[in-house]
Amino acid sequence: MISLNGILLVLKYIIAAIIFVGIVLIPAYLAAANGRSKYDSMRARMGSLMFGWSFLGWLFALFIASKK
Repeated sequence: MISLNGILLVLKYIIAAIIFVGIVLIPAYLAAANGRSKYDSMRARMGSLMFGWSFLGWLFALFIASKK
């Protein structure tokens, strides 16, 4: 039998995974929303996916996505 604690634990990890993926994909979304060229959007997306695990890589992708 599945307990309420088990269900809450699974929901907690699902929500944490969704938040993590959302944070990693923010630079790609900003690049598309700011009307960046396809090259800059791809650079932001690849930088975020490849180096998003490090804070500096994520900041680099965010910089590429938001520069004017």
